[in-house]
Amino acid sequence: MKAATAYQAIRDTRLVAILRGSNTGHLVAAAQVLVEEGVRVLEFPLTGPGALDALRRAVEVLDGRAVAGAGTVRTVDDARRALDAGARFLVSPSLSVPVIQYAQAHDVAVLPGAFTPTEIATALEAGAELVKLFPAASHRPEFLRQLRVPVPEAGVVPTGGVGLDDAAAWRAAGAVALGIGSPLTGDTLETGDLARLRVRARAWKAAVS
Repeated sequence: MKAATAYQAIRDTRLVAILRGSNTGHLVAAAQVLVEEGVRVLEFPLTGPGALDALRRAVEVLDGRAVAGAGTVRTVDDARRALDAGARFLVSPSLSVPVIQYAQAHDVAVLPGAFTPTEIATALEAGAELVKLFPAASHRPEFLRQLRVPVPEAGVVPTGGVGLDDAAAWRAAGAVALGIGSPLTGDTLETGDLARLRVRARAWKAAVS
């Protein structure tokens, strides 16, 4: 899968589901439910135990029905291990130009983390098509609206502290997608309650549609 395909999937789905749990027992089943509900972009943060194994299993089980990637990619070594596990996109918590360059060299989508206009501009200049605004809870949607006046090409994915009630405002301000973890997954990754996950997935899909 080429970078352009993953970028387009993020834009089309409008959600990046962040699957971080204290164990991997329910990760793949949760991923399957999300994909069934139309949330077909899945991020597995490397800080979670067994994240790379879960990513490998999800890629195999979902068999092309979703775009799975790795989060918390801070170094080129992280990026290398993620790609070896089957990641189709990389997400960083902060701005790492070497990670962006590594992703470009391997034709893989990358969402570097950025917090300021300067960091966002630097990420775009380095070749990232989308940028993760993190932590989004420290900003308001108006920040993004104002940013896109001088930088209209900025494809921003607010992540970190975005709630269901905030989704429409971020989208109206110009967010191309939202990165959502526990507000989407709830306690499913700990309890295995897939029915509640399905309800939340439908609510989030409606909020960004």
